[in-house]
Amino acid sequence: RETESSSNKNDSVQDATSVLLADVDLLKEQNHSNMANHTKTETNDTDHAIESSSSNPDLLSTNSLDIKSHSETNASKPPMTYTVCNGLSNQLLGHAAYIANAAESARELLIPDAFIVNGVQNEKEGNTLKNVLSSKDNSLPLSDIIDTDNLLKKLKTLGVNARLEPFDQVVARTSTINPKSCKWLKTLLAANPQIVREVLLSFKPSSAFSVLIDTNLGNMLHRVGDTASLSDGICLHHRDGQDWKEHCKQWENIRDNVWRKNCLNDRGLPLHELVKNRIPEKSPKSWIYYIGDEDPSNELIEKFESIGINLINRHRDGLVRNEDIAKIVHLENISTATHRDLFSLVDFFTCAEIKNFIGNSVSSFSTNQIALRNGMDSSWYNSRSIPMATIFSAYNIPIVYTYTEESQAGGKTLLKASILSVRGAFGITTNIHILYHGTKDKVFLNWLDGNGVTVHNHEPAWLDTIEEMRLNGDPEKSHLFLHKGNYIGTWQRIDIPLFLNAEYVLFLDCDTIVSTAFGMQDFGLEITPGVAASEEFNEQDNIPRNMGVALLNVPKLRETHAEFLQFIRSHVKNPLFKGGNISDQGAYLEFYERDDNMRFLDRTFNVKPYWKQPRHFAERKVVHFHGLKPHDILKIWLKYPANSFPKALLHLVATVTKEESVSTLCLVMHDFSKYIVRDVNNLNDHCGAQFEKDGEEKIDICIKFWTALAKEDEASLGSCVDRLL
Repeated sequence: RETESSSNKNDSVQDATSVLLADVDLLKEQNHSNMANHTKTETNDTDHAIESSSSNPDLLSTNSLDIKSHSETNASKPPMTYTVCNGLSNQLLGHAAYIANAAESARELLIPDAFIVNGVQNEKEGNTLKNVLSSKDNSLPLSDIIDTDNLLKKLKTLGVNARLEPFDQVVARTSTINPKSCKWLKTLLAANPQIVREVLLSFKPSSAFSVLIDTNLGNMLHRVGDTASLSDGICLHHRDGQDWKEHCKQWENIRDNVWRKNCLNDRGLPLHELVKNRIPEKSPKSWIYYIGDEDPSNELIEKFESIGINLINRHRDGLVRNEDIAKIVHLENISTATHRDLFSLVDFFTCAEIKNFIGNSVSSFSTNQIALRNGMDSSWYNSRSIPMATIFSAYNIPIVYTYTEESQAGGKTLLKASILSVRGAFGITTNIHILYHGTKDKVFLNWLDGNGVTVHNHEPAWLDTIEEMRLNGDPEKSHLFLHKGNYIGTWQRIDIPLFLNAEYVLFLDCDTIVSTAFGMQDFGLEITPGVAASEEFNEQDNIPRNMGVALLNVPKLRETHAEFLQFIRSHVKNPLFKGGNISDQGAYLEFYERDDNMRFLDRTFNVKPYWKQPRHFAERKVVHFHGLKPHDILKIWLKYPANSFPKALLHLVATVTKEESVSTLCLVMHDFSKYIVRDVNNLNDHCGAQFEKDGEEKIDICIKFWTALAKEDEASLGSCVDRLL
């Protein structure tokens, strides 16, 4: 639940550590349940307080998206209503959660037409803070604050038949009920996160507040400069008040073996340094709209000026006046002590108009802002996990690839299939980036643009160094030393922090296929502070070895970028790293192992075709065709002789020819087939590139095999070799 000391000097937003402090016993129960469901991870999942719901059991009776199937049974039931409580962020999430459940149950819904203007939780009830419900003294009609006409229209498109419960009726109802009846967290856990996010996006300020927010934005940009735009800056939400620190101290010391050490500034570093490390060199920013527990101090403003950023605050800089807000709601006087959430509302919707966001991932204000952006264009200065993600899985992370036009042609066809698999798993909800070296392949560049991939023109400053390193390498140790383009391509990822605006990204090699969607909730609470990589050949070990799929903490990589490059240059004469590793993989593993910045990435994010454990295949999120590519496995099934494969791969050839490997191989080959056939031209190019030397007959077999396999049902794959070859 959100808490905020009324003694704070500024009209800062209310926030949520007490969400995580409440009902610790139930919190533990939820966490233990998640541990049972995710034993494959090294860290515990959620630590949020989950309350049981008794007032509206119908809201939690279903989680199906088949709205029509419920219409007959639920249409005759009376309209359902619900209770929201506390500050702005809790109210928005509460509305969104209950509305999302209504969408799934096809029940008519009464939306409480009440907005709590001061939802500060100051009273304790046992070990938890008492909910603040709406009353005539602390609330105004929601329709005065939010554009409810637009909201109701949007909800109809989601299948929700809703109307407003009159204000007087709402406050009369809530005056007779127990504050514990506000069950928004349990409801949020049961709701479909995509619908919840759609509802959050449907909340727009009323026409009067829209004018005020436009004025706020206009005055802010005018203060920055006549040529300023909303893309030049950042919305920064900073929690640093004494009450926040007290709540963090309590939250971080709950004795339930759950990791929660990211409530304050990452590693105790100054805020301006943390923000600097969250701004890509290729996308500099000149101003910040600052939302904090207090007005920014002169010292803080000077520190940001030292890194070239103008810090702007609504209250300190007089962008809108208190009386301007009071006039909209027909009040003579308002203050942060009595109407805190009206000020929060102005900041919230102002912030939502700014593309780039940096916040605190433990704060509900920040997590709502990140959710509005679907996890994109967002980072958090406290780093590590988003605790709310284990209840509200609306936080995706960007996917990033690298590519050079100097690489071998076959890699491009694999890359296209991989990109299409990301789109297949996530649709357009996740941003795909590629660091692209070259300018000549206009056809491919157009293809990338057509598939919504953000292309970053990559002209590495280290090309000569890496070429010298390649020439000093031993081809007997790795085939990568044989091809200039392929070798360059392996190193391109070191420049990811120069381009990407994100807290975390998942890097994928071109020979990967995303099998199912995932999000921040799947990486655990103790997410890596630097780099996470998985095992390579031995699927039983918990040692990071393979960087073909890598979870990257972008601000940490940006902070260490210059030092990392210097470390790489020190290996030019002898391009071998710790453990005999070569190339950038060896460099990452050795360099980021220092200072405890390397973690193990769950195996389901890097499943190799030659692995054996059924669970890894059943729960696979990303398949990585490490060593043997799909066409190599197909050639093995076509009985190609051993001398058709590089010597370095012969041990894998022997592994996958075993009979017990066929069923799992069919699974991952099926994953690949779905996306190689999605683009017919790419399918033809792929088979042509890999079988051209063997004649048209083999090319035709390749095309027919992938086409037939893609039509198969995964549940009945069995031995696809016997049926299709």
